[in-house]
Amino acid sequence: MKSHYMFVASLPPLPSHFGTGPIPITAQTLHHRLQLLDDEDRATVEQLADFFRWDRQPLDRTDAEVLAKHRQLNTEIRNPMIRRVILHRFEMRTLVAAIRCRRDGISPPEMPDLPVAESIRRYWDHPFFRLDSRYSWLVPFCKALDDGCPQQAQYELFNELWGLWSRLNQETHFSLESIVLYLARWEILRRWASQNADVGRQRFDDLVDGVLQQSINFSHLAR
Repeated sequence: MKSHYMFVASLPPLPSHFGTGPIPITAQTLHHRLQLLDDEDRATVEQLADFFRWDRQPLDRTDAEVLAKHRQLNTEIRNPMIRRVILHRFEMRTLVAAIRCRRDGISPPEMPDLPVAESIRRYWDHPFFRLDSRYSWLVPFCKALDDGCPQQAQYELFNELWGLWSRLNQETHFSLESIVLYLARWEILRRWASQNADVGRQRFDDLVDGVLQQSINFSHLAR
């Protein structure tokens, strides 16, 4: 579609990695760019924004809440790329919740109906639930937790997301999926910059201070 081409062409390139370079575009500017999309596409983007609003909340929400959200999204979301992005995040959340439960010496959590859940239950007593060859981030993530480095653990999660979404983006060209993946990676940039107390926070403040003062953030992108 012409609107997709115009939108993607108007976006500045993202850095090669979320830990390098500044955020190239503010939330306010992204909001204006979205006016190039039609109503249906903006509604699709809002589905992603709604998930990110939910996903930014603490991981210690109840199992019932996670299961309910998973069922809701399975019912509501039709765009294949958004479904893939969200499925991957649910897999990561499920694994992180299982790791935390096992470290705390409690039973496995209730989990969404995902293939990864079966392996967690079956191999609860095995290191990494025998999933470390499939999910390469598991080993460095657990090591960061063992070393008492929560920011490094968060880095490992973001690095996995960034890598997958960057690879998926190479399969799309000037499409709604390209826009979805751009916004997904922009969200990682925003979250990492806001959490990095040394370098990223100053970078974030310098670039997005005016946006924050107006209470404009990613949750407003599709309004």
